[in-house]
Amino acid sequence: MQVSMKNNTIYLEAAGEKNRLKIGIYTPKDVIWHYEELPSHEEKIAGTAVSMAETLNRASRKGCSGGHEFERLKSVGRMLCDELLPLEVKEKLRKSDAEYLILKLDERLVHIPWELLCVDDRFLCQRFNMGRLVKTRQKIADGNDRHLSSPLSLWILANPRGDLEIAGSEGLKIFQNTAALNQDQNLVNPCLDAEITPDEVKEKIKSYDFVHFAGHGDYKSQTDPGGPGQSGWRLTGGNFTVNDIDRMAGGAAMPAFIFSNACQSARTEEWRTKADSSSVSLSQIRSGEEGSFGLANAFLRAGVKHYLGTFWEIMDEPGSHFADEFYSLLYAGEPVGKAVKQARCNLIEKYGPDTCWASYILYGDPRTSYFSPNMGKTEKLPEPEPSVTRAATPTRGSFFNYGLNSGRLKEVQHWIVAGLVIVLLVCAILAGNYIVRRISLYEQVKIQELLIAQAEKKQQKTEALFNELTKTASLPPASEKQDSGALTLAMVFDSQISLSDQKTENLAAFAVQSRLIEYSRFKIAERKSFDKILLELMWEKPEHLNLLMPDILIFLEVYNENNQASLLMRVVDKHTGILIDNLFETLENGKPVFAQKEKLSENLLKTLKKHYPLKGCVTEIADTDITLNIGDRAGVRIGQWFKAEGADTLLQAVSVEADMCIVRLKKGDMPQKGDLIIEN
Repeated sequence: MQVSMKNNTIYLEAAGEKNRLKIGIYTPKDVIWHYEELPSHEEKIAGTAVSMAETLNRASRKGCSGGHEFERLKSVGRMLCDELLPLEVKEKLRKSDAEYLILKLDERLVHIPWELLCVDDRFLCQRFNMGRLVKTRQKIADGNDRHLSSPLSLWILANPRGDLEIAGSEGLKIFQNTAALNQDQNLVNPCLDAEITPDEVKEKIKSYDFVHFAGHGDYKSQTDPGGPGQSGWRLTGGNFTVNDIDRMAGGAAMPAFIFSNACQSARTEEWRTKADSSSVSLSQIRSGEEGSFGLANAFLRAGVKHYLGTFWEIMDEPGSHFADEFYSLLYAGEPVGKAVKQARCNLIEKYGPDTCWASYILYGDPRTSYFSPNMGKTEKLPEPEPSVTRAATPTRGSFFNYGLNSGRLKEVQHWIVAGLVIVLLVCAILAGNYIVRRISLYEQVKIQELLIAQAEKKQQKTEALFNELTKTASLPPASEKQDSGALTLAMVFDSQISLSDQKTENLAAFAVQSRLIEYSRFKIAERKSFDKILLELMWEKPEHLNLLMPDILIFLEVYNENNQASLLMRVVDKHTGILIDNLFETLENGKPVFAQKEKLSENLLKTLKKHYPLKGCVTEIADTDITLNIGDRAGVRIGQWFKAEGADTLLQAVSVEADMCIVRLKKGDMPQKGDLIIEN
């Protein structure tokens, strides 16, 4: 971890006392600086901040965070600027060419969105790379400083309750970016958990350098039941709360960086304690007697150095895009604050006036870089020039002269014996390799038989669960197999062979699912194991059952021995129950599973394409334009090739709409209206 000091930095320091505000602006080289004291209307400012957050929350819930909300944000930013900043401070901010602005706040002012103060019609967070440093009377746990060394460990908690699909995609994307970063050297060791409980978080979180949470969050104010201590992350089987974090304070070091990409995950009230916190003990913190005021406060008190969260509720897609942009910049060596600012700019460019970009707040020094710009690159060392040794050139016939000298004859005999020994060794090695290959082939066959047997058990269990459901409820009927439509797939995974294989199997399932999602011909019924979903539905009321039934089931099994993982994907037609194929793949040792998604999915896609070809009919012909009755919903893409069934005719898609596409003849005879056209 490095802190860049070469960039220009300015500090904006603010402290509140009763109805007065002390505020000043200075640079690191200043030995003495001026501050002003001015009256502060605390209740008005706090009310404005709350009103702004609630207005934007309502807009996000309606899915309409656009131009109107953006203008509202701007007007509040101007008003707060006038309320909080004296003229001299405004002028210095307006004229400053500094790259970094560090906010030094006290506990009474953290609830104000300083990043959104509007100077010269621009928000501060658009002008500067910003971060917050806070002074507080709260007791801060003394813990060990986290020692960071490559590879840094990243824990991705994505869609832990299975109710926010785009968060799962966000986690996979971050995992994928990390795998790409690790192609030359192992810089980050990522771990992906789709389902996790609060107890698992308490157990594992201190084992990681970075933690990324993508899912639903709960924000509780002091007037809510349980108060701020009940704010937290929604997980499987309950919430991981502020009170939990407070109880974890002290002891082993917390992660250095936490990105909580959830609604209102950095929102807070004043960190105003009930009593003088200088006398508060660590046991009181852990017991919740003097608890924290939200996730940011709790994590920072527990020892986290950088915390990135949101001030209000955010829409799913822009939030995921922000996370993707942020990590790409962070991995490229940008300081944390610069990565946040650039990700904001990229979000504005992509989504326009949507206000998601403005919601993010960074606590910690914005100048810190966790990766150097060259960490992801390896220099290729020059090849050493081959050294040439020149020997004395023998004259022709010198070999035969060995027979004229007994010493040389013995030397020749030694060479002949050595040669025979080498030949025998080579023969022995070849024979040994043949035997090893036969043994290895036998073991491979036995492993494949084991995987098939396990997959068959899963298939029987899944079919039994489905049959039981059909007896107790009216499930949506499975669609008739339509080769012209998008096909729905579901995966059944989670290793039954060994607990140690479950992580590899889950990662392999996510990798294959992400590749199938990219190939628009197929839809994934659910993002978690399908047999688990069926089991959960057994306990639901029949009227609540709502599940898209799959056309194809893929049963996935992994067997891992001696760090060599074998993977089986058993493809079954759900309508007929017929086994389509058993596909075996081998995972490369030492390479991230997600980075192997192309290799794992290649044969699967070929099999699906062979058994479920995309078909359509010619509905209209106008000059060179041929209209087919299949389009984007069926998985047609511009540039895709088709052929006429039973003819040597090639066509290419040039335009695609929802339920139709236009193709043009590239080879052969023009088809006729009503002809059947299939994917090439």
